[in-house]
Amino acid sequence: MSYEKKVSRVQPALIVIILDDSGSMEDPLPGTTDAKYQWVERLTGVIFKELLARSTELKGDTAQIKSRYFVYVITYGSNPEVWGAGEMDIKAAVEKYANDGNSLALGGKLGGTDAAAAFKKAYEYLKEAVTDQRFRKSFPPMVFHLTDGMSATDASPIAEQIKQLSTEDGNVLVVNAYIGTQTSLSYKGTEDFPGYVDLSDVGSDEDNVRLFNMSSEVPMCVRQNLIDDGIFPNVKEGARLFFDVRTKDMLKHTIQVVGSMGSRADRNVR
Repeated sequence: MSYEKKVSRVQPALIVIILDDSGSMEDPLPGTTDAKYQWVERLTGVIFKELLARSTELKGDTAQIKSRYFVYVITYGSNPEVWGAGEMDIKAAVEKYANDGNSLALGGKLGGTDAAAAFKKAYEYLKEAVTDQRFRKSFPPMVFHLTDGMSATDASPIAEQIKQLSTEDGNVLVVNAYIGTQTSLSYKGTEDFPGYVDLSDVGSDEDNVRLFNMSSEVPMCVRQNLIDDGIFPNVKEGARLFFDVRTKDMLKHTIQVVGSMGSRADRNVR
């Protein structure tokens, strides 16, 4: 399938964000003194505002917001919870985030780590969303999953079901980001991160292997956008949408992947 549609008001993008909020998210992000969940909240707020800016046009002295992006955020520990009103356009999401004190209500307070339940909730929502009039002709939805540890359950079968869902432009994309894991891939930072093409780069850790296999291969247009935007300028063709998060800079760039959907003309389309 093509993965060629532009993101526009008529054919908006849908981003499903699944965030691990288990107890270990209270631990500091490597290299910092602040908790992992605090960095996730801050940097998610940054990308929300960037997506809102892409949806805003000036008509004279008046700013007009066109709903080019929709988000659906799930937080999980022992049980999944939906943030806010569920599916929200980016303006509503930014307002909710700001009104809640620049917060997604994270806190490492949801107990264990049941990734399968969170992915199941995402699947139940997405199987209806991809047939919705708003999204069925759009660039396929992206599921962005961020975790910092071993799940008590295996989300792989449900992730495969999610990847079989599609719009007219292609199958749903699944992204996995793993905070603090160790792999066999050697790189210095975001500027030379090549991406994970081969399973051998992932190493022998079972969670790494599972998350790598759950992740979609990066479509050509998404790869080009990541390069053009300087997010991951050396990511290889054929890389999986799997990221090991070693630093706060890597976390920032990984979260920015959700803004890489659609053709490069998306920023000027109605």
